[in-house]
Amino acid sequence: MMLKPVWLYFALQVAVLPIAGLPNGWGPAFPGPAAAWGDTQDDVLDAAALLLYQSTVVDRNGTHNLLLKAIRHMGDPATRPLFDFLAGSEHPGLKIHGILGLAEISPDHRVDLSLIAQIDDPLVQSTVVTAAMDGDLLDNQQATQLLDWDGLAQEVKVLVAVRLLEAGEFSDTDALHEAITQSKKLGGGAIAALLLMQLDDPAGLEHLRSVVDPSDDPQRDTVRVMLLQTALKHEFNRVSPWALQVAQEPDVDSVLGLLALRAALRFGEPGAVELWRSRYDDAKDSPAGRVRLALTALYLSPWLEPGVFEDIRSSNDPMLRAIGETGLQITSGSSQIADSVTSLLELGHPMINTWALGYAEGHANDFDAQVILLGLVLAYEHSPQRGKARRLDEAVQATQALYERDPGAAVKLLRPILAEPTTDNLLTQAILLGLIRTREPGAVDVVDGIEDQLNNNDAEALALLLTARTDRAMDDEQMDDLALLARGGSRLEDSLRIQVTWLYLKRTGAAETALNRVLGNTTP
Repeated sequence: MMLKPVWLYFALQVAVLPIAGLPNGWGPAFPGPAAAWGDTQDDVLDAAALLLYQSTVVDRNGTHNLLLKAIRHMGDPATRPLFDFLAGSEHPGLKIHGILGLAEISPDHRVDLSLIAQIDDPLVQSTVVTAAMDGDLLDNQQATQLLDWDGLAQEVKVLVAVRLLEAGEFSDTDALHEAITQSKKLGGGAIAALLLMQLDDPAGLEHLRSVVDPSDDPQRDTVRVMLLQTALKHEFNRVSPWALQVAQEPDVDSVLGLLALRAALRFGEPGAVELWRSRYDDAKDSPAGRVRLALTALYLSPWLEPGVFEDIRSSNDPMLRAIGETGLQITSGSSQIADSVTSLLELGHPMINTWALGYAEGHANDFDAQVILLGLVLAYEHSPQRGKARRLDEAVQATQALYERDPGAAVKLLRPILAEPTTDNLLTQAILLGLIRTREPGAVDVVDGIEDQLNNNDAEALALLLTARTDRAMDDEQMDDLALLARGGSRLEDSLRIQVTWLYLKRTGAAETALNRVLGNTTP
C-alpha cells in the first residue's frame, strides 16, 4: 500500500509556514513540495522532534493535552524520560500528565505516592488522585496510606474515602465528622455527609437536610447534583430517602428533580415508583416530558418491575411504545431483548443510543451485546444528516466496546463492513479509530488482508497505524508511508499523528535521540 501524493499536497504546502516559539536552531519542520518526496531520516526526525516538543509546551488551545493523552494512550515504557521530565514541571497540567503517564507505564500500573506528596496545591492533588482512582492506578492499600498523610488536603481525603467505602474498606465516621466541621465549602461537607449516610450515621442525613437543602449558596443545586451522581456511580444506596425528598420539592430544578427521582428509583425507595407515575401522568400534555421520564425508566430497566413499562407501552406515541416494549423485554428476561433494542436504535434518539451502549457494556449477555453494538456501528448509514456526526462518535465507541468484549466476534462482524466497497468512508474511519482506541495490538486482525480494499487514503493511514503498533515487521514501502505520515503528510489529527511519529521513531531506533533533543530544548 503506497499513499497517493496528490491528496497530500496541501498538507505539505502549509507546513512551510514559519512556526513561532521554536527552540533556537529549529527551522521550519518541512521542506517545500519539491523536496517532499526525497525525505531523509533526518528530515523525519526534525518533524518528529518538533511534534514531541509541542506536547511539552502549554498551549491555550489545549493542543499539548491532546498530544500527551495520545502518547499516554500507547502505554510505552520507552516514554519514561518524557514523563519523568513532565512530572517535575512547575505547570500543574504538565505535572499531572507526567505523574499519570509514569503510573500507566509502570510494571505494577500504580501511581507513585511520593510524587503526589510533593504537590502543594490541593486542587492539583485532588485532580491527580481522582484521575488515578478512575484509571485504576491507585489500589486500596495506597488509598488507605493517603488517609494517614498529614500533608494531604482534607477534601482530597474525603474523595479517597469515597473509593474505600465503595470497596467496603472505610468506616471512620469520626474523620467524616471532622471533615464536615473543617470544610469551608458546601460541597466538601456534603460529600462527607453522604458517606456518613452510607455508614448509617444519622448525622449525614441531618447535615443534608439542615445545612445543604436550605442553603442560599448559589452552588447549592450543583452540589446536590454532584451528590446524587456520586451516589449512583458508587452504589451508595442509603441516599434514597434524601433523593426522594429532593425529587418531591415543589420548585425543584427539572434536571435536579429528575436525577433525584432516578436515584430514588434505582435504590428502591418506597414511594419512588408512585412519584414517577404521578410525574408521568402530569406530563400527558408534554411529549418531551414523558420521553424524559420514559428514558429515566429505561436507564433503570435492569432494576425496575415490568409495571412501569406497561404504562409506557400503552402510549400512542411510537417512541414511547418502543421504549415501553424494550423495557418489558429487559425486565422479563426475554430472549428478544437484542431485537427490541436494535428496533429502538432506528429512532436515532441520542439518549437512547447512549443508553444502548451502556446497556450492552454493562448488562447484556454476550450475544445481545454483539447485536446491539453492531447495530450502533451500522446506525450511521441510516441516520439523517443532522445526526450523522454523533452517530460516527457512537460507532467509534461501539467498535471499541465490541473488540474489547470479544476480539473474535469483532473480526467476524467488522471485517465484512470494512471490506464492502459501498461502506461510507467516514464509517470505515470510525471503525478503524475505535480499533485504535482499544490499545490492543491484536486489533489489527480486523483489517488483515483487506488493507488494499479500503480505497480511502485516510482509512489506509489508520490501518497503517494499527499495523505499526504491533511487533510485525514492516516492509520498505510501509516504512516510507509511515515516514510520510510522521512528517504530516496526511489529514490525521495530531493526536493520531504523534502516535504514528513515535512508532516510526521506535522502528528506526531514533526514539531516544528524539527525546534527548526535545528535552534538551525544553524548560520544565
